[in-house]
Amino acid sequence: MEDLVTLPPTSSISSTLERSFRDRRVLITGHNGFVGSWLSLVLANAGADVTGLSLDAEPAGLADTLGLTGIVRSIVGDVRDSSTVDAVVNTYAPEAVFHLAAQSKVLPSYAEPVITFDTNVMGTVNVLDALRRASSARTCVVITSDKCYAVAEGSHVETDSLGGEDPYSASKAGAEIVAHAYQTSFFSSSGMSLATARAGNILGGGDWADQRVVPDVMRAARDHRPLVLRRPLAVRPWQHVLDAVSGYLRLADALERDGTPYAESWNFGPEVSEAVTVGELVARVTSKWAGLGGAPIDIGVGEATLGERSTLVLDSSKARARLGWAPLFDLDATLTWTVEWYSEALNSASFDAQRVTTAQIDRYLKLDDDRTRLGAPSAPTPSTASRH
Repeated sequence: MEDLVTLPPTSSISSTLERSFRDRRVLITGHNGFVGSWLSLVLANAGADVTGLSLDAEPAGLADTLGLTGIVRSIVGDVRDSSTVDAVVNTYAPEAVFHLAAQSKVLPSYAEPVITFDTNVMGTVNVLDALRRASSARTCVVITSDKCYAVAEGSHVETDSLGGEDPYSASKAGAEIVAHAYQTSFFSSSGMSLATARAGNILGGGDWADQRVVPDVMRAARDHRPLVLRRPLAVRPWQHVLDAVSGYLRLADALERDGTPYAESWNFGPEVSEAVTVGELVARVTSKWAGLGGAPIDIGVGEATLGERSTLVLDSSKARARLGWAPLFDLDATLTWTVEWYSEALNSASFDAQRVTTAQIDRYLKLDDDRTRLGAPSAPTPSTASRH
């Protein structure tokens, strides 16, 4: 495996952005979502020509508060509509594609399984089939989920069996199978390279989605009401959105530079030791919130009525060895940056989401530059990662 390494671990994200994305045409599906908004802003700030295809931005969501329509070319459309996807690909001729558009939550997949499978499986088919017929695209990263794996003991590696005991997880396993089929059947001989990214639970400022733990905590703080936890003992691999985004960028850069050896599936998650329960995560978030002057939040435990796996941990050693990727933040730093963003949003009368988010991106890139220059592989301590 080491013989396939072409990217030195000393390559910073700033140099990756400059090398593979400045003045390049990039398509991001699902750009109005939480992760898509962060990725769009990172790429636009780096000089990429970004086109986004997504459903309408949620009012007061991150894309809306960032003013993302003024930053990237935003096309409102549904990846379930193949004619819309074809038109966007043909019109804007992307060179690099990040496919994030999805029904992205477990519980709604029980209520709307057809929409979940249609969006996550057939939406992926529509995007990849449009790229199959296009001549512009050189790279595509399909973002699926850490939940695409069949339930098993221990931390998941990329060769583990795919599966899913709920519609969301099964649909993400389906998207992985679709991506593999298109890579082996069409792209391996076409000059375009496709890989999939399986990220752990992603945290960061600006996520206001329902039924996600940190947004639920922040809504409870904002609305001065109790928070009820569904599964406080569930263990998850928590990571900052910029660590996940840096993984996607490194992977796309590797595909651009060396193609086929990287046209595989990749885990992006924190160190295994950083996976903690939902209850511990919430306790640490509320402690940091109180440390910034926030009012106490009452925490209760409700009943989990639908199935969700109790433990999910990723092994990301492949990305560390072959992409030179490692999370910049440990869990404490992840939560520090996340709570700082929400504190600004909820407590500042002059809150500017674009300014605050861009400032965090710039700080992250500077820390990554420093780590690269010093050759330090480990995540910084919370005091180093924090602005204080």
